Amino acid sequence: MRRSSSRLARRTLTGIESDPVRVLLIEDNPRHARQLENAIGEAGVAFAGAAPYEFSHAPRLSQGLNRLGKGGVDVVLLDLSLPKTTGLEPLQRVRECDPDVPVVALTGLNQDHLAAQALGAGAQDYLTKGKFSAALLARSIRYAVQVRRLQVGMRSLSLNDALTRLYNRRGFISLTEPHVKLAQRTKGRFLVVSADVAGLGDINRVAGHDEGDRVLRETAVLLKGTFRDCDLVARIEGSAFAVLAADAAPDKRAIITARIAQQVRRYNGRTVRQYNLVVNLGYAAFDGSEQSEGARGPGGATASIEELLQQAVADRVAARRSRA
Repeated sequence: MRRSSSRLARRTLTGIESDPVRVLLIEDNPRHARQLENAIGEAGVAFAGAAPYEFSHAPRLSQGLNRLGKGGVDVVLLDLSLPKTTGLEPLQRVRECDPDVPVVALTGLNQDHLAAQALGAGAQDYLTKGKFSAALLARSIRYAVQVRRLQVGMRSLSLNDALTRLYNRRGFISLTEPHVKLAQRTKGRFLVVSADVAGLGDINRVAGHDEGDRVLRETAVLLKGTFRDCDLVARIEGSAFAVLAADAAPDKRAIITARIAQQVRRYNGRTVRQYNLVVNLGYAAFDGSEQSEGARGPGGATASIEELLQQAVADRVAARRSRA
């Protein structure tokens, strides 16, 4: 979880906390930036007992994304009319950089339609530049932070697998789609790994369902221990797991396979059981710099994370059959 999310989770239901609310303004117009900075100063006393504000300003979207990527931002005030961008592009770029940070969109006069689109695309609130008071700004910031805190809390319930505490299928798809979009834009690369506990039904029958559940939990620990913190690990369904290995090239397949095999051998050697753990693996590669066939879906369209996961599952099944 990002630091901004951790702070959101610590907020009380009143939205008040002792730590300053760290506000990042991304706005290219110096006059509007000064007005907002002044309003932020006045907003600090708009609500008695509310936390103070720490304000930082980025005049360009690239600078704002760089600042956001460093962490320590609680809410973004985002101009939707930045140079060299169109429509909701600024909001989409911020969402790719930090999916959890709350955003208050800043629109010009007669841009109600754009404001409504921004709310539909993930902004928590919007303000019309030149048409709000310090009290309204303070209320909007507190509302955005509070709503995002509730959204993050609800998402953690719906995106996590109760048995293994990994992400579930919905969580994996939701959280990896931004990786795909970012890799497309930056010509990046990654691997999608499909892992399956072989013979789980036999384990359940021989040793009982409690033992089968324990195997799934320990396989989750095994996979988390194999991959990095920046990689996304999920239990997709039943005995099937999936991993997005960020910035991993196809030649990392052998390394990943060897590491998992080593972890499995250690697991099987720890104690005598009625079974041996076997984990089957399959891979799908995305390489935006080469636009490889593995990064392409039907008709030449760039593959979605669902399609890449299907490719990894097909590779796993084919590898298992070749060994049979």
